[in-house]
Amino acid sequence: MTKKVVRKKKGKRKSANGDYIEKYEAMMYYTLRYDPSATEPYCHCPGHDERCIELLVIDHKKKRTKKEKGLSGKPFYKHLKEINYPDGYQVLCFSCNFVKEKYDKCPHLFEKYSKKKEKEGEK
Repeated sequence: MTKKVVRKKKGKRKSANGDYIEKYEAMMYYTLRYDPSATEPYCHCPGHDERCIELLVIDHKKKRTKKEKGLSGKPFYKHLKEINYPDGYQVLCFSCNFVKEKYDKCPHLFEKYSKKKEKEGEK
């Protein structure tokens, strides 16, 4: 039995889903909206500071519209640009976005909320 040799293609390296430019523009726009001094996109969660663009996503603060339900990746970023980057979106890391969907708040805020409830209980 012979082993199959896999060779890497030479040339420009593309991102996994080919939407890096559109993603970066959208991420940078929403990052600058909340932090005008930012130099790169980052997770907008107050308890987290993820800056790796591959781990960042656009979070819908409200439910998706019918038009957006089928959009993801490059078509979604193009759609945001076409409608002039509306309000209602923010940049989060994948972890914050995923847990926020299940618990309505980011995991980095759990400790903050539990301390707040402890203080209220002491009164």
